[in-house]
Amino acid sequence: MRVSLVSLLLVVCSIISFNGYARGNDPLPQRYALYADFDDKALGQPIGNRGATFGEPIYLSDLDTSVIEVTPGHNQLRVSNDLGSNAARRLRWEMMGNAEIIAGEVKMSFDLTPSALDRYSILVRESSGSSRSFLTLTLGLGGTITAIDENGMIGQLNYTANAPMHFEMVFDMDARTSSMTVNGNTMFNLRAFGIADRGIGRLLVGYTNGSNGSSFDLDNLKISAPLPFPVALEADFDDKTVGLPIGLGGAAVHEPVSKDLEIQAIVLEEAPGVNILDIASTNNASAPGVRWQFLDNLEVRTGLAIMDFDILMTTRDNYAVYLRERDTAAQSFMTLQFDSDGLMRLSDANGAVFSGGITYVANRVYQYRLVFDLDAGIYNVFRDGIPLARERAHGVTTRGLGAILYSISNDAQLSAHLQMDSLRISLSKAAEISSDIEFLEEVTSAFEDQPVTPAIKVGVVNILDQPVPDGTAVTLEIASGGPPGETLIGATETTTAGVATFAALEFDSQGTYRLVARSLDATKIGNVDIIVGPRDEIFSNGFD
Repeated sequence: MRVSLVSLLLVVCSIISFNGYARGNDPLPQRYALYADFDDKALGQPIGNRGATFGEPIYLSDLDTSVIEVTPGHNQLRVSNDLGSNAARRLRWEMMGNAEIIAGEVKMSFDLTPSALDRYSILVRESSGSSRSFLTLTLGLGGTITAIDENGMIGQLNYTANAPMHFEMVFDMDARTSSMTVNGNTMFNLRAFGIADRGIGRLLVGYTNGSNGSSFDLDNLKISAPLPFPVALEADFDDKTVGLPIGLGGAAVHEPVSKDLEIQAIVLEEAPGVNILDIASTNNASAPGVRWQFLDNLEVRTGLAIMDFDILMTTRDNYAVYLRERDTAAQSFMTLQFDSDGLMRLSDANGAVFSGGITYVANRVYQYRLVFDLDAGIYNVFRDGIPLARERAHGVTTRGLGAILYSISNDAQLSAHLQMDSLRISLSKAAEISSDIEFLEEVTSAFEDQPVTPAIKVGVVNILDQPVPDGTAVTLEIASGGPPGETLIGATETTTAGVATFAALEFDSQGTYRLVARSLDATKIGNVDIIVGPRDEIFSNGFD
């Protein structure tokens, strides 16, 4: 198990075809780092500030907001300034996981309708700050839109009150250029924006100083970008031998960890250098499948887990994709089922999300993105860029997410094949998840009620083999089987450069002990027994 740092910024962008459906001949669906269309929000209510996973900003800047209905099922966000202050106020939007995009392409689009000619403001900035001007748009009282970036003035366009405007912006973070259109009219193209040391992480929309507070409507805010999170599982099969079954080496070698005996999982070539995995069953009385788990068999309980994959079903039949915990399958984080009647069903531990109304067709590639917010206990499902489920509580509280399974369901025909490609699972807090914990320095003897010397040291690394962030808690405990009633003093410390030093550790009873170190989800039993003798009164009291 190890992921190279290069892979952290890899964008899966292969052009593949499944049975004649060519990805290269159709627009590639968007995988969004932010999606906010407000259609899932309660009418007449202000927008929240829970962030991109919920389709909301992270900061409201004391602006007044209200979700309004345009047509049945289609909402917009109305924003106004109550003029409690006429200083600059803006809604602040960030990417999922507070990501800052430093490579690849960032595409932003949104619809904005001003109710009057006023002083409005649109800013594109870095994450956790606003000092870098990738783009600054100012809509003025005179009906002009002025564009500026770090390199200075760009140009102007006109706008009118109550006229919808559709903004599209593209930032090439490799070439360090930007382009923009308004209602299809090019304002600038491939302009160097003048920033070399930061990436894009924020979009701010609101008012400049001295505005009259006139309302504007915002809708269809979408940002697509390659999220730069560590990869816990990736498989595109291009490195596998065509015509052979997939191996079972796990995520470290881009393979599943197991498959049922009734499953055939063969690597096929779809185009020169482009492979897929074809899954079929040899027994239609069971529901066999292929199981994938994360690097180091992680079970993730915090942060975002972002799952991308492409699938195709060769016939309308019975298939399923399961999201489960590590090693077992008792906890239903999410289940996607595809039935022989062409309907798709979605369910989780809380029950059915939908059981009809959404269809699929055979021999077509579908691109999925599943976004799990493990702290909030919710998930979103996107298919070909369209949300199928938003802010759904999965209902699992006792375990973390650790596996994805692809299955040929009961009663499927033996001719049914599920084909998959471009499986990629990214974790926003992977760098904070421990992969290994070790005793770096131990002792074999100590005195009762006195600090252990030399100090015991414990090292912790994350799944990227990097030291965990400074301040990560590490705790020592007595291993089972030691003398009863023992209490450790000073048994919790935090890491510096991945190492926790227990300078104040004391045993309050004599005996022979072995320690256990715990940090995050990692546990390590010590290598030696510690014999704790009677208190050394001479040296503990000092010399007279």
